[in-house]
Amino acid sequence: MGDVSVDSGAVAKLGHVEGDLRVGHGARIEPEDKVIQVTGRVSCDGDAEFHGSLSCSEFSARHGKIRIEGDLNAKGEVKVDDGQLAIDGSLEATTVTVDKALKIGGNARADDFDVGGVLEVRGTISGKKVDVGGSFKVQGAAEVEEVDVGGTVDIAGMVKSAKLDVGGMARIGGGEVSKDVDVGGKFESTKPLKFSKIDVGGLATLVEGGEGGDVDVGGKFESRADLSFDSLDVGGMASINGNGKGVEVDVGGLLRVSGSLTLEKDLDIGGRAYIGAELRLDSLDVGGSMEADQIIAQKSIEVGGDLKTIKGTKGDTVELGHGSRASGPIIAREVSVGHGGRVEDVYADTLEMEQGSRARNLYFREGVIEAGVHVEGEVLYTDTIEASPDVKFAKPASKVNDLPKPPL
Repeated sequence: MGDVSVDSGAVAKLGHVEGDLRVGHGARIEPEDKVIQVTGRVSCDGDAEFHGSLSCSEFSARHGKIRIEGDLNAKGEVKVDDGQLAIDGSLEATTVTVDKALKIGGNARADDFDVGGVLEVRGTISGKKVDVGGSFKVQGAAEVEEVDVGGTVDIAGMVKSAKLDVGGMARIGGGEVSKDVDVGGKFESTKPLKFSKIDVGGLATLVEGGEGGDVDVGGKFESRADLSFDSLDVGGMASINGNGKGVEVDVGGLLRVSGSLTLEKDLDIGGRAYIGAELRLDSLDVGGSMEADQIIAQKSIEVGGDLKTIKGTKGDTVELGHGSRASGPIIAREVSVGHGGRVEDVYADTLEMEQGSRARNLYFREGVIEAGVHVEGEVLYTDTIEASPDVKFAKPASKVNDLPKPPL
């Protein structure tokens, strides 16, 4: 059988076509067996139905809705102009271009998918690139090198991709994105995610944590399990329900970590920070209040507001702002307590207590204690002390050969 044409509105029963198949508007194709096999090209003009699987070299349609009640296997291109394509089974082709909507009941495999409106896959999808103008939904896994979607993405299964670029909202079932996750609005991964970079304009959530490189979120970031990263930069609020390990953190508002946080470099917080266990890092700068079980810094610690620890704070230098309240021992080479600040026990090589500040016990090599300072316990030093005449000592300051051993 050579080329075959099916007239508009007609019903044809076909098995094997040795050539091209042309289908008119409203036509229905019935299979002689399970698969309609066409060696050439299938072209549809308007609506058409195939009541079985279809195999061909290429498939094209225009101005209509195409329904295939089975699989579509094309050796070359699948193209639908100004129309929709619905496939009950699976799709396999080299390239797929659909202007409006493509819905696949099984699996989908092609090098490139280009869909203007909606792409839905009930099974898995694999390919090099998926480009969708509207929404992209997959119930299974997605193994696609590059995903570019203007609207929303919802992939229930695991993702293996190099790049995920979404204009609106994206939700994926974990996996790995080896290069960039770039989402304009909201992003969520329901399973553990390996990533190189996450860049989200609004809200980002890692339900089961993750491991990767840089995280940059304009609004709120949440990891509900352990997270390892290079940098974490969040404009608003960031939280890790578990342990955090990375290079550096910069949060404009609030940082909350239920476990420990270990950083190779710095923690910079504009507002408040709460760490449930140990904070270990290079340097710390908090504009507001800071709370942790204990803090160990290799370099500087600067806290504008209150500092609260249970086991203590240790760094090379510790500087507390005016009116700051600190609980827990402080151990450092240099300690400066701002005007009107209040501390408990301080162990320092060099100590400065500014005007009107208060302390429980002070232990230092050399220190300056300004007017109006009140010390409730003992003051022990080894070298020198400069104290204003109106400093209130509960006990006279004593020069000793050795200072008590710090708790950290």
